[in-house]
Amino acid sequence: MLTEMIRLFLLLVFVSFTVPLFAQEPAAPKLFDPVAVNGKIFDGWDKPKLLLVFTGFMDGYVEPCGCAGLEQMKGGLSRRLTFFNELKAKNWDVFPIEAGNLNKGFGSQEELKYNFVIDEALRKMNYEVAGLGPKELLFPTDTLILYLVDSPGVPRRYTSANVAVMEFDPEFTAPYRVFTKNGIKIGVVSVVGNSFLKDVHNTEILHKSPIEGLKEILPKLNAEKCGKKVLIIYGTTEEVNQIVKEFSGQFDYIVPSDTPAEPPLKPNTLNGSMLIETGEKGKFAVAVGLYDNPEQPFRYQRVPLDSRFKNSAEVLAMMQMYQEQLKQTGLAGLGIKPIPDRRTDTQGKFTGTKSCADCHEESYLVWKKSKHGNAWQPLKEKSVPPRNFDPECIACHTDGWNPQEFLPYQHGYRNEKETPELVNVGCESCHGPGENHIKAEQGSDAVRQELLRKALRLPLENGVAKKQCIQCHDGDNSPHFNFETYWQKIVHKEKE
Repeated sequence: MLTEMIRLFLLLVFVSFTVPLFAQEPAAPKLFDPVAVNGKIFDGWDKPKLLLVFTGFMDGYVEPCGCAGLEQMKGGLSRRLTFFNELKAKNWDVFPIEAGNLNKGFGSQEELKYNFVIDEALRKMNYEVAGLGPKELLFPTDTLILYLVDSPGVPRRYTSANVAVMEFDPEFTAPYRVFTKNGIKIGVVSVVGNSFLKDVHNTEILHKSPIEGLKEILPKLNAEKCGKKVLIIYGTTEEVNQIVKEFSGQFDYIVPSDTPAEPPLKPNTLNGSMLIETGEKGKFAVAVGLYDNPEQPFRYQRVPLDSRFKNSAEVLAMMQMYQEQLKQTGLAGLGIKPIPDRRTDTQGKFTGTKSCADCHEESYLVWKKSKHGNAWQPLKEKSVPPRNFDPECIACHTDGWNPQEFLPYQHGYRNEKETPELVNVGCESCHGPGENHIKAEQGSDAVRQELLRKALRLPLENGVAKKQCIQCHDGDNSPHFNFETYWQKIVHKEKE
């Protein structure tokens, strides 16, 4: 009897501790709320007479990467178009101003991206003016002329007071632009500072000093009797200060390229002008509402282009065309050529992760269960549209590419047919090519074996491993990256 009572007591104790654990439903994943995290926009605003929307310095980032979760990332032309469509639905009068530096660099891919996505998207958003930035000046002359010179039904957008292509002729490069919107006349001009001009090596691009260029066109702007004047400046902080001091109070808005990563919540001023700091990589817009109210003539709003704005079907269609063109063109057609890898002389060629499995079975199993081991399929099957022919994506989802330059190494991934063993983020993405290590382990030269083992090691001390990780897990593709946290997801260590 006593034994039965003890058994019953123990059973009751067990149940009291375990039932709550099994009875509770697992907590649902907490949904990301972009408004709660990034703040409301236009809260309490009346309809402005005119809303100026400033954007700029996209630097080729036409969409957030998405690898760290699209809902938590900012930016993208798709969301930007939705933002403008929502303003249109509110019946607000909007005048968008693009500061420029839209592309990342030059080359076939950048031109395709510009033609299929950037240019078309900006037209959908009714941009009529943009500053001519140093990144645009990297395009070949014939390409630049297409973007600068009017053609039937396609009006030009760029303007610059101190830079011109082939000759200083308004027919080629507009020195300034003037628009009248809802009764307000707006003049827009841009200049490129000497710090950027020194890197322009195209002899068909002519330039003068920013101050000289502005002195020539400012009287013309004043003659137009502009109610609002906008000056976009590509330059260092020192250059911006010098230019603004020279023309103190003569421009209402200064848009500097030397901008913080995120726009301030409240605008700064410089020599009597409002600073419009748009942030980097197209993640934000800055809106200034103009009112016929002496007590409050304007309101300012930082607009995070986050997941509160749904992706635009129109921009997604543009992206589809762009990705399809990348596929049809291929790496060779894009002018992408393999570059030497400094590790090849010591470590040999890339061989693929499966070649590591026999000797490193435990690490291989860790890899196979990790997101690294399945990095290719999401790019190919879950992205809309697929990105598996896009060098900017391939670089971090395969073995044998330089992830910062978007270029393949010699003997790195080419395509699924020729190098299927190099898809996914494999051992060699971090440790480097393994060919000579494998050969050495099959021999008996202990000195060479140790030399190559050392070459492949990535010590956790002194940040060596972390430095390798942030080649792909950078601020744009993995904004919440924390080495200690992420390392725990793939932790592996070989027995000595």
